[in-house]
Parts: sequence; structure tokens; C-alpha cells
Amino acid sequence: MGRITIDMTINAPVATVFAYVDDYRNTTRYMKDLVKWQPTGKVTHGKGAQFNVGMKAGPTTLTSVVDITTWLENKAIGWDSNEGFKQIGMWAFKPKGDKTQVTFDMEYEFGGGIAGKLLGRAAEPIVRGNLQRSVETLKLHTEKLGAAKPAAKAAPKPSAQPATRAAKPSAPATTKSATKPTTARRAGTTKSATKPAVKPATRAKNSSKNA
Repeated sequence: MGRITIDMTINAPVATVFAYVDDYRNTTRYMKDLVKWQPTGKVTHGKGAQFNVGMKAGPTTLTSVVDITTWLENKAIGWDSNEGFKQIGMWAFKPKGDKTQVTFDMEYEFGGGIAGKLLGRAAEPIVRGNLQRSVETLKLHTEKLGAAKPAAKAAPKPSAQPATRAAKPSAPATTKSATKPTTARRAGTTKSATKPAVKPATRAKNSSKNA
């Protein structure tokens, strides 16, 4: 069997990298020439999950069925094929502060006999190149996710708007309370000053008529 091992440091927390790899929907987004990684049942991750796999190899597509045989949160995800194209693979994750050391390891076989061995030797540079680009793409995707999370936490807080809204009602309230009592008092003063002045004049006219 051929064997390929790739190590890479990713500038993202181990939890972010592990969660991205663990989500089967992301697998075809970063694995070059992988056209299918689809669960066969309701279990979609963790030990015991099973997937139908399709991988391009030149003009043909290699198919297989793989079982997840190892699943340790934030540490490792491993699989083994039980049908079709033979492969045994493992993702290993090691935290390095805010970074993650990722190791991709895979053993594969293009059939038995002399023809299979010759095909494996000829295909190894292509497979290695594809897997190298796959890990690089994983690095790119997860580093974007790692950078987006701190930016979301640092979003500006809308503290200025509530202070402005609370200040607006204070001015009209002060004006109304100061104006109304003053007007009422002035109106009351005018009425009380006018009425006594009219009544004595009327009485004077009635006195002249009686005379």
C-alpha cells in the first residue's frame, strides 16, 4: 500500500479546525478531486458513522464505503474502507496555543498484483499533490473562520443612541410646566381686577336715575 503523510500548522484554534473537519458537508469543499462524502444513514459524525465516497482519478472515479473508526474530540478522526477503493486515513489535531498542528495520514491501494503496484507508483505524485493542496485549502478556510469570530465579538456597542433618545423629552417637559402655571395666574389676575371696576359704575348710573 502507498502511504502519504502531510503536516501543517494552521493559525486557528484546535476547536475551530476540528469542528470544520468533523462536519461532513465541508469535506468536498477542501479535499481536491473528492466528489462525494455522503452519509449512508442518519449518523453523520463520530465513531460508527459511515460514508459513500467518490474520488476522481484521471478519467475515472474511484468509489468506496468508509467507516469512522476513530473519533476523539479536538484530537483525531480516522476511517477505514470496507468496500471499493482501499484506504485507511486519519486526521490528527494538536493545539499550539491559539494555533493547531494538523497531520493528515493516509494509506491506499489501487488493487492487487503487479498492475496495482505499478499504478500506485505512477499515481502517488498526483495523489500526494492533491492531498497537499487539500490541507492547504483546509488551512485557508479555517483561518478565515478563526479570524471572523474575534471580529464578531469586537463589534461596536450602540451606547450613544439610547443616551440621545433619553435626553430629548426633558426639554419639552420643562417648558410646559413653566409656561402653563404662569399663564393661568396672569389670566386669573386680569379677571379679578376688571370685575370690581365695572360694578361700581353700574351702581352710579342707577343712583342718577333714582334722583
